Amino acid sequence: MNKRMLELAKEAEWSANRGDDVDVVVMMEKFAELIVRECADLVQGVTTDTMGYHSADQKIKQHFGVE
Repeated sequence: MNKRMLELAKEAEWSANRGDDVDVVVMMEKFAELIVRECADLVQGVTTDTMGYHSADQKIKQHFGVE
């Protein structure tokens, strides 16, 4: 994994921290959400006319169910 992926993994772990325990399901969901957001940010504003979406970032977020 590159440095950014490790940073996202740590952020996901922090958000899933429940005291002494880490909720693994919550951590994995948060990690996936952070990756989708990062990808969408990379293409933000890139226009597309596919399936009624206004931009590529909206299409990516919709596909993965990230608001």
